[in-house]
Amino acid sequence: MNFFTKLFSSRSKALQKAQVLLEVQSPTCPITAIVEQDKRVAYFYLYGPEHLKYGIKSCWIRNLKKAPIKLETQLMNKGIPPMLPKAFCKFPEGQEKLDPKDLKVLWTEEGDAAALSLNDEVIAIIPSWSGQNGFYGYARDCKGEGNFAWELDKSNSFLDRIDQSQVYWESWDDSVTPFQKQQPEILKAYDLAYGKHDKYFAIDGDTWPPRGLFLKQGEAVNLFATVGLSLLPMPVVERFAENRFKTNRIELGMILNGVLSEKDMQKLTEWISGQASIPWDNITFLGEGHTISFKPLDSMRFNAVVLTNSLDIFPKVKLEKYRKSVVNFLWMVPISERERDHIINKGSEHVLEQLNAIGNEVFSIERDEVI
Repeated sequence: MNFFTKLFSSRSKALQKAQVLLEVQSPTCPITAIVEQDKRVAYFYLYGPEHLKYGIKSCWIRNLKKAPIKLETQLMNKGIPPMLPKAFCKFPEGQEKLDPKDLKVLWTEEGDAAALSLNDEVIAIIPSWSGQNGFYGYARDCKGEGNFAWELDKSNSFLDRIDQSQVYWESWDDSVTPFQKQQPEILKAYDLAYGKHDKYFAIDGDTWPPRGLFLKQGEAVNLFATVGLSLLPMPVVERFAENRFKTNRIELGMILNGVLSEKDMQKLTEWISGQASIPWDNITFLGEGHTISFKPLDSMRFNAVVLTNSLDIFPKVKLEKYRKSVVNFLWMVPISERERDHIINKGSEHVLEQLNAIGNEVFSIERDEVI
């Protein structure tokens, strides 16, 4: 736990004396951006609920008084936000206080990172990898690699990313929204891969972001596929992947054999709808080999699904890239508690190999366990 996490957790008297200039919610995740300043220093923060382990991310913005020579360790121990030492300040004599009317928070498309602008100029950035290896964020008024910020210069590629993100967010105000553009293209790809859909449901509950569900229903085969998840890149992917564009967008699907009642179909539709928001509601991501709890039908023996696109028996769909990102289609394959435990403890490779070997049985809601 770093100093700022401790500071926010205790909400010390010193912190309570700070002036909150700005408090803004992420458009996609349960993350709050806050700008605070006291009489000495101003900071930019992002924080999420404790149970999601997002933590507190912080970035120094500017000193308001003359910079200290050394790190203010004693003040930090008292829960007082520290000024940046003189060696890392472009303005060692301090700067004027920030005025909230001049400030704006600019979110990335993922909604897990943000920049702070002052009169339309970015002055601080907190990327999703803030908090790792002693890195906090970037600040325009920092010089070099400071204790609580690194220098933000015009060559920083994150500035272009922020610009592109603002273009994206503004596009949702266009007469034809991103969803209205992409939905027909996704449905066309599904119709080509799976056959013409029988039904299409909205699964967003009339809230943003819009999402739908494709359903192909046969005498004994039921195929579900989400529509629109890929419009939002998943958060925190780049903390675990070298190239976020390969893994940050998904659509989800499921195939089940067997005759299902209308009541069971409704339960499955509601369950899939609930899974569609997992990455953003939980500030996480879904990928190959991940598992999710699953028990929408009392009659089913399975209590989890494994996400995969590696099984030969599943039909393949080609979805076009969206905003430079590959759109990965992941099938949700029901698995038992024992199979899930094996995946959690030993990885998914063996279970997926065994599921691949049973062919069409993988679709059966009454299949035997593979381990």
